[in-house]
Parts: sequence; C-alpha cells; structure tokens
Amino acid sequence: MDMASLWNKTLSDLPTDLFLRLRDYLDVSYSHNQGWRAIVANLNGRYVLSSTEDFERRESPTTALLTKLRSLGMTIQEFVQCAIRADDFVIMELFDVHTPVTIVHNPLSEISAVEGETVEISIEAKGFPPPQYQWYKDNMKLEMATENVLRIYNFNIKDEGEYKCAAYNDEDILKHIFSTSCKVYVEPVQPVPPLEIKEHPRPCFVFTGGTAVFKCEVWSSAQLSYQWYKDEQKLQDGLCVQGSSTEELRIKTNEMDSLQWEGNYFCQISLLHPCINYPYEYVFTQAAALKVQPKPNPSVQSNKFTYNATDKVALLIGCYDYRSDRLLSAPGYDVQTLSSIFQSMNFKVVSLLNLTKSELLAAVDEFSKLVWKGVYCVFYFCGHGYEVSNQCFLVPVDAPFMYQHPECVAANSIFDCLLKRDPQICCMILDICRKPYIGQPPEVPLSQQTYEKGNAIVCYGTSHGLAAYESKNYGILVKHLKNIVGQPLDIESVFRKLREAINEDPMLNNNGSKQAYKQIPEVRTNLLEPKRSFTDPIDIKGNTEIYHDKTTIWELAHRKPDSFYFDVKFDNFIVKVKLDFQQEFSNVLKIYTSILDPGPTQSCVAYVSGVPADVAEKAKVRTISTGLDNRLKKNFVVIHNIQRLK
Repeated sequence: MDMASLWNKTLSDLPTDLFLRLRDYLDVSYSHNQGWRAIVANLNGRYVLSSTEDFERRESPTTALLTKLRSLGMTIQEFVQCAIRADDFVIMELFDVHTPVTIVHNPLSEISAVEGETVEISIEAKGFPPPQYQWYKDNMKLEMATENVLRIYNFNIKDEGEYKCAAYNDEDILKHIFSTSCKVYVEPVQPVPPLEIKEHPRPCFVFTGGTAVFKCEVWSSAQLSYQWYKDEQKLQDGLCVQGSSTEELRIKTNEMDSLQWEGNYFCQISLLHPCINYPYEYVFTQAAALKVQPKPNPSVQSNKFTYNATDKVALLIGCYDYRSDRLLSAPGYDVQTLSSIFQSMNFKVVSLLNLTKSELLAAVDEFSKLVWKGVYCVFYFCGHGYEVSNQCFLVPVDAPFMYQHPECVAANSIFDCLLKRDPQICCMILDICRKPYIGQPPEVPLSQQTYEKGNAIVCYGTSHGLAAYESKNYGILVKHLKNIVGQPLDIESVFRKLREAINEDPMLNNNGSKQAYKQIPEVRTNLLEPKRSFTDPIDIKGNTEIYHDKTTIWELAHRKPDSFYFDVKFDNFIVKVKLDFQQEFSNVLKIYTSILDPGPTQSCVAYVSGVPADVAEKAKVRTISTGLDNRLKKNFVVIHNIQRLK
C-alpha cells in the first residue's frame, strides 16, 4: 500500500484492514502514555479534547476516538504526527514512517577514571526506525560496540583516547550523525597511603575533677576504626573513660586518684573494612600529654585576683596564593591549626585565606566591630611581609610585581584600629619576614599611633633584618606556638616559652649545622596585667546585651547553608541528590554532593558547576566515596574566597 497517497486524506478514508489493526492495538490502554490515551494526551490545536469519559464507556474507545477526530476533519497525516509525538513506534511502523536521527544527549566531553574501573560513555538519539549505533575510538571503528552505552571494563592506559558515536537509521553513510567527542584518560591510583592524619590530639590541662578531651581527624573516604591508648596501654570505656573507640576521647578525672590519668594519649586509626584499593593500613597520631592540676584552695587564693574577659575574639589571616611573588605552603595549615586551638579556648575566630588589600582592610574593619571594652583580642597574619623605617608591612595576594608600601598594609594601622576599640588585651602575632624589600624607598611615612593603655603585646615571628621560615606543611613559628598557646599560662609566659622552644630547635640558630636557619622571635609588650591568660574565662555579667549582640554578628557571618535534598527529573526517572556544606575557613566553603538514588542508571555523578571565574580556579571536583557497585558517588568541591560571591 502506498502510504504517501493516504497522507492528505481524512480518517474517514482509512482502509478497513488498517483501521482494524489500529483499533485492536490502541484499545489496550492502561495509562495516559499508552494506547488511545497516549493519542489523546498528544492532540493539539483544534483537536484537543477536554474529557475522555465518553470514550472510556465505549466497547471500543479507539473507534469512538477516531469517529470524533474524523468529525473534526483530522487528516491521516495529522493523526500520524500525533503518534510521532507520543513516540508510538507501532503506529509509525504501520504507516511506514521514517524520521531522521537526531542526537538528544551527547557524551560528556571528558572522563577520567582510575585504572581497573569500569568506564561508561553514553549517547541518546531519537528517530524512526529506532537509531542504531557504532562507536569509534580515535576515528577507528570499534567492533561489537553497537549500543548507545559503551562500557570499558578494567580500564587502563591503553584505553585512553577520543571516543565518539555514529547514530543512524539509514544505511546511507552520508546520513549518519556523529556525537561530540569524549576524551577519556587514566587517573592513576596514587601511591600515597590512604590514611592521612588531618588533626592530631593536643595537650590538655585540667583541674582535678575536670574532663579532658582529645580529638583526632583523618583524611580518608573509607570507614575507619579508632583505638585510644594511654602510655602504650589500650583504653576501654568505663566510669572515667568515654569514646575509647571513637575519634573523640573523654577522660573524667576524679578527686581521689586524678594523677593516675596523667600521661601521654594517642590513637591508632585503621580501616574498618580493608579492600583492594585500600590494603590493610593503620596510622598512629602524635601523643598528647594530659596534666592534672589541683583545684585552687579558696583560703590560699582569696587574696589573689582572678582575671576574666568580657569576650575573646581572634582574626587569623593567611596569604599564600600570591600573583606576583613566591607561593607559600604553610599559611593554610597554620591558620587552620591556630583556629582550632583558639576555638578550644572559647575565642570567636574569624579565619581568612588569600585576601587582596581591599579585602584585608575590610576584614579588619568588620572584625573590629567585635572588639569592645574588656575583650581579649588577637590578630594573626602569616604571609609575605617586610620592614622599613621600623614599620612592618603585610603583603596582600594582589600586590603587583616590585610592590611598594602603597600596595601593602601597614601592621601598625591594623593594630591601632583594634587598640582604638579599647580591648582588655590586644595581641598581634606577625609571622612575616622583616627584611627590607628590594625596591622600597629608604623611608616611609610613619603611621599615627593610638595612645596605648598598657594592654598591648606584639609577637614578631623573627627579628629586624631576618627572615621567617616555613617547611612543607607548617611555619616554624606555629610549629612551636601550637604546643604552647593553649596552656593555662599568662600571655607573656606563652611567648617566653615560644622563644625558648625555637631556640632549642636544631634546625634554627645552630652555628654547628650547615642546614641551620636564623630566626629569632621578638616580643614587645606593655601589659600592665601580665598575668592575664588566653585561657581566662569569659564573664558577661553586666554586659549581657552587648555580648549577645556581638555573638549574633559573628554567628551570622559564619552561618553555613543547611543540608538539603532535591530531585533531578529526567524523562522516565528521577535521581535523588543531597548537598552538604562544611566551612573550613571563614571564606572557604566545602560543598559535598551525594547521589542518594541513581534511579535505573548504571553510573551517576553530580557536582557543583557554574562557579564564578575568580573562585573557580580553586574548585576542583574530587570523588571521596562510591557505593552500589560504583553507582553512588559522593564528591566535594572547595570554593575559595566566598566573600567575592554576589
């Protein structure tokens, strides 16, 4: 039968045998996307029907439907076009329809995979007869690769290359449609151990009857087991021990035998379920000492003054990603380490990385709003710096090549800004070089200084004319300061012990070593109450309202988005996704993307994209865990400089 001759005729001219075949096929309809109901759902224009109840009551709904459409003057061509919209291949075959192939979804432009994984490259095309497929690698035809999904099992370096697929429903090669190319490359399994300690437990000092807390954290996507030890003796949970097999250990000291808990504590972390990608592995944390001090005797201490703060705040800034100067490696670690320690002492911490000059000044201005009478205030900067005319200058990350002081920030200007707020203690710690910078004028204008009230102390990481050094992971200053600053010592003693510790470092100031560096910290202080300590408690009595106002300001600036769930809807299925957020620094946000339900897909990945250019260069997507035979993936991306997001 010549179907083309029927095209412009109405449904009343439909041949009897064709009508009967349509009726028998379309009468089987259990849903809106099947049978006669699918035809009704895809009617358009003047053929749209408001109700189907009349058809449902008939012995043959199809006969009633075709009669109705025939009365409206529908042509056979219009009916077939409706069937095409419904993707009804049976009707399309009955009427010998041919629609050219179009590609609906191209493969990903780039895929990386670890050796040994299964790689999937997919394409989706439409047309009738249904499309056929042929995959190519580097323009060479792949035998037996004739499905819309190409699976490469046990992927290795020989499988690297450029893949594309031809989709067609006509033997004429000129009518074959090619997909875009997908570059596939190997991401080798890194030879580094899968367990890496992110945070070691820290020394702890408690009074008799107090509770000591030790914590550790490990970089790993695998499930882990923990076991804490005291002086090589395995700990078990009991009356005084809690969390011996978790990442947080709590030791409750009692009045009778508190000294028995003094000692060195460390944790062994191992894989809960060793697997092929993670051979059996375990690591030990560094040991942290617990010191138990007797409670002060009220009768003895009655004449001694107890110090309190109305609040405690710290601004910690690290710059390492310089545009026109040598990149540094330690500031991120140093800021993270000090942030954790100051938080443990109940400081409100603002931690920032890689600030431009305008951002640095704005950060100080905003931070100063947290400072008021009676507050303990700490400012820390780690990055490039120099000294000229007895003034230290901090170098922001956007400083140009051969920068001079107008492109930098005078440390005195920051200190003065904070001193004007009348804090009880104002401490500035500068981990910078104090050598003159090449090209600087011999003298610079002196910044005006605020009248000091005996509340200031400055710790320089090194002395005038000397450099400040770093190793691969930490700066020399923080290497020693982290072991001291959290102790219940008066502030001047903290920095005295710091100088002593650096003096004992065999890599520093050792004339007998060819590898020794010269770094001598310097401390300037005019504290009239030198016995005050960073560990002093906060007492808000009489200042409750202003304390809560400042707390609200700080909390609003550090409020991270709540976790949320959403569905990604496709034509025939739904993928369920979850987003989680973790704030590593005040201006750095880590976004976790988890696939909760991949639907019928063989492999499903979700990640954050569309990040603005000035933070996107730091936004590398990393897969940290998989599940359900690699169908569920959890990725994260780190967004830096979130203050630049509008």
